[in-house]
Amino acid sequence: MEKHLLVTISNEPHYLYGVQFLCGFFKKMSEHHLTLLHICRLDCSYMDKTLTEMWDKPNPEIQGQLTVGAQRALDKARLLLGQSKMSIDRIKTKTVAERYGKVKDILTEGSEGLYDAIVLGRRASYTMQWMFERPGDETSHAMIRDSCFTSPIWICPEPDCRRKNILIAVDGSENSFRAVDHVGYILSLQDQHNITLFHAENSTQIDKKEMFKRAKKILHEHKIGEERISEKSTWTLTVAGTILNEVEQGGYSAVAVGLHGLEYGVMKEYNLAGGTTAKLISKLEKSSLWCCP
Repeated sequence: MEKHLLVTISNEPHYLYGVQFLCGFFKKMSEHHLTLLHICRLDCSYMDKTLTEMWDKPNPEIQGQLTVGAQRALDKARLLLGQSKMSIDRIKTKTVAERYGKVKDILTEGSEGLYDAIVLGRRASYTMQWMFERPGDETSHAMIRDSCFTSPIWICPEPDCRRKNILIAVDGSENSFRAVDHVGYILSLQDQHNITLFHAENSTQIDKKEMFKRAKKILHEHKIGEERISEKSTWTLTVAGTILNEVEQGGYSAVAVGLHGLEYGVMKEYNLAGGTTAKLISKLEKSSLWCCP
């Protein structure tokens, strides 16, 4: 089945990490439909310098107004995708003026477009990091709980083309099983990647055997064979640090997590979920983070 991905594009053609990740991760990009999204932020300093340098060449495929930098970034993105055997007629370009703030605009477009995933490069991921690292801020909490946050988000730092395979952090929560389902759906035809189900154990309340059994069943439903699946668990007091170490040691191309895992005690009482995700966003390098609500 064809996947539909929303890929955010900034004004910097040098930081197309989301596009670069897609080009190196999939063996046949023509199986997917992409929408390249650029949000024009009129309040930024770079706009003050480039308002007189707006791209004035008409293009029926472009919605909205672009700066020269944005047009160059979009052109480079389409070139990279073309070199990865992505059919040009499967790429749609959309530009919009910022309305509610960059994060909210991205989430809104992701929800309205019914995308299978939202792909963020480095600059967009910094904005997401700010959101997650403000647990006491009512606005950011409202955004995390917002009904618009319905599509998995892939946060892509500069990719390492030597990496492959995916690690899924499972803890028995429904969010983590949705992460398993998402990975199974995306990788159903991508047999060049294997999947490791990884449990960073910090509670005795989890039945690991049943948890892995359920996760494997989900993957099997996506036609992923047993030979592509492995499972691993380790005891830890720092879940995020253990996941980061495992990702680095295994040379994984991506790690998938649920937005909210199982929380106990103070974390649950004060609704401070998402702490592991926040740490992974700020620390993960060379591998993309797939965050599933």
